[in-house]
Amino acid sequence: MSIILKIYKRDIKKIISNKPLMIIIAGLLFVPALYAWINIIASWDPYGNTKGLLVAVVNNDKGSKIQSIEINIGNEVVDKLKNNQSIGWTFVDESEAESGVKYGKYYASITIPENFSSNLLSITANGEPTKANLIYAVNEKINAIAPKITKSGLTTLQSEITSSVTKEVSNTVLNYMSAYGVELEQLKPKMEEFINMVSNIDANLPQIGEGINNAYNGAVDMNNFIRNIQENVPNITNSLNNAQNVIKSSNDFFSKVNGTIKNISPYIRTDLAGAKANADTVKNNLSSINNSINTDVKGQQEALKSSVNNLNNAISTINNDINILQSVNNMLHSNLLSNFISKMQNIRDQLVQNKLNLDNVISALSSGNAISSDAVNSAIQNIDKTSQLIDESISNFDNTISPQINNLVNNTTDMANNSLGLLESAKNNMPLINSLLKDANIGTDLGAAQLKDIKDKFPQAQETIHSNVEKFKNLNNDQKFNELTDFLHKNTKDVSDFLANPIELVQNRVFPIPNYGSAMSPFYSTLAIWVGGFTLLSILSIHVEPLEDGKNLATTKMFFGRFLTLATLSLLQTIIIILGNFFIIKTYAVSPVVFLIFSMYVGLVFIMIIYTLVSVFGNVGKALALIIMVLQVSASGGTFPIQLTPKFFQNISPMLPFTYAIGGMREAEGGIIWSSLYYNAGILSIYFFISIIISIFLKEKVNKKSEKFVKRMRESGLVGE
Repeated sequence: MSIILKIYKRDIKKIISNKPLMIIIAGLLFVPALYAWINIIASWDPYGNTKGLLVAVVNNDKGSKIQSIEINIGNEVVDKLKNNQSIGWTFVDESEAESGVKYGKYYASITIPENFSSNLLSITANGEPTKANLIYAVNEKINAIAPKITKSGLTTLQSEITSSVTKEVSNTVLNYMSAYGVELEQLKPKMEEFINMVSNIDANLPQIGEGINNAYNGAVDMNNFIRNIQENVPNITNSLNNAQNVIKSSNDFFSKVNGTIKNISPYIRTDLAGAKANADTVKNNLSSINNSINTDVKGQQEALKSSVNNLNNAISTINNDINILQSVNNMLHSNLLSNFISKMQNIRDQLVQNKLNLDNVISALSSGNAISSDAVNSAIQNIDKTSQLIDESISNFDNTISPQINNLVNNTTDMANNSLGLLESAKNNMPLINSLLKDANIGTDLGAAQLKDIKDKFPQAQETIHSNVEKFKNLNNDQKFNELTDFLHKNTKDVSDFLANPIELVQNRVFPIPNYGSAMSPFYSTLAIWVGGFTLLSILSIHVEPLEDGKNLATTKMFFGRFLTLATLSLLQTIIIILGNFFIIKTYAVSPVVFLIFSMYVGLVFIMIIYTLVSVFGNVGKALALIIMVLQVSASGGTFPIQLTPKFFQNISPMLPFTYAIGGMREAEGGIIWSSLYYNAGILSIYFFISIIISIFLKEKVNKKSEKFVKRMRESGLVGE
């Protein structure tokens, strides 16, 4: 050990006493740090500057109408984009956009066609709806990443347009329904007034019947009694006329409501079509992921998140339709409608399961795991089955369920018509009663025989009026009438806003890192440490001269003596790199001290690996160190997740020291899980001790066997030590 320390002290003394060497060493200490700092600064916040990516926007939309309301979705999109700083939206005409994309002035262009609004609102019109198109053109030769970012912006724009259209359409329909709901609510007091009048008529009938009986029993007083009854008949007739006028007003109202409630069917069909559109969008997103399964992990994450948003929209829409249909079914009590609601619930459950599957895939991606083609194909098959179920439900709704809802409207209208019929019947019976009374008046002279005929006919007339009064009372307490009123009387603003934005995203960042540059510092720091060690071994000699006493030095002692010198310089390089990260470019770390200590440990391991390769294999070892570095850049998962790389790199990743060096630094940077930190440190120690074993058992043997080979190379004058 004393000899190893002597070699080390002599090396340090030579460095301190030799100014040219000190200058070179100083350069070797700072060059790796500059390499790390420059790369970290360059990648500090690349996604925060996406507004510099110019995307041309062309608005040719001519607008459309819904319920006499002018709507231009294209103009709304342009207004939103003007306030959106995520991408450099530039508003130009069509020729400028085409030329700009072709010659690289714009990275991409988005064209809104003339029929954009009319196609979007076709769902509210008769006939089959037509999907609207956004024409997206991209120049992919300018940059590899820019098309992915602009496409992500387009996906977000597409989602915003869908939300806006849903809000506009639902708000318009619900406003009309709510207006009639208010009128129906206001009608209820008039209906109660009418029913009270009819009840009063029914209450007077027993008195009339009693009078007839008394007339039959006492023919002497019949004439005066009948006159009193006849005086009440005009009052009863007037009451019936007034009640008839009230119910006619009600019937006019129900005729107005008839057309509006029938909008429930296209409204629900619109939602089903929207849910299918969301499902098809998810299917397309998954297909695009399948086409880039090993290349674009960020694009996959964005596509998956967008797909989850689409599924959430579909789930919310189906849930809302289930609630509406359930309310309708509470009035109809239809087994057919109950079965359809069960199918809708099955669709919703499948959509929820598809969403959970995608959430699992996103979690796997976030954890660094790769997506397999089988998993993506399975997800595509599942969402395709759900889309087919929605198609079947749309057909079933058109052919069967929609008529059920129309029956509800017809029953409501029939209710008013039946009321008119009941009143008309009662009114028609009044001449009969009046005639009976006249006959009774005559009967005072004709005798008890004719009075008996009047008495026999009166109970039938009384029963007719009384049964009609009971029906009116049931109408006032009819749950279906109340449910219809409640259904129409909604807060349209809240409902339409809910339909457009049913979910608020609450983000939970488990190990938050404030910027991209800090997130990349483990990779660039690790790479700089390796580069620093490699440059040390490229400039400094591994040959150790004998000590002053002239004794020959053992190979192992020379190896470890020079290693101490190289380890000292490597530690200084590492300290400069890491402290510069924290104090010069201000990178973030939860535990800066642990980050520094672990990085120094990485520096010792790396210098031992590189020194062993060069010491044992000479120039070949330098080439090996360079090759290993190149492999580690691609296979360590420092930039893209390792699961996105080809299988070769995934297979060699666990065998490379970069993998564990970066992993340990990330623990200290984002939040330490000590078991993970210890694991990474333990694996690195294996590399350290394997390098020592190689140097002890192979250095002398390999050096002797390669001595002639190296000598011949040096004779060429082109190869140094």
